Amino acid sequence: MDHLKVRELNDRLMMAERAFTDRDGLLGIPWYKHLIYGPSKHNNYGSQSFPGIYDAAKMARSLHSAESWSQVQHEVWRVSRVIKHASLVLSGQLT
Repeated sequence: MDHLKVRELNDRLMMAERAFTDRDGLLGIPWYKHLIYGPSKHNNYGSQSFPGIYDAAKMARSLHSAESWSQVQHEVWRVSRVIKHASLVLSGQLT
């Protein structure tokens, strides 16, 4: 593999990782920007897959309100958006 191809692949991987972040951050802990893995509001010591969805679902299960389930739906939408963005970056459709 030539040097330019390696550079292009590396750039795509870096951009894909950045695509998993959101400037608004996680619900309740906005300084954590990564939507795929990060701390949960309920566990500061380990990381959680899809922490925004996890925290929103945990809250919705305890509150049982339409608004709290709307927040779960919103968090799922946010994650699906960043996954789609990363997919476009990796396929070369977005640079």
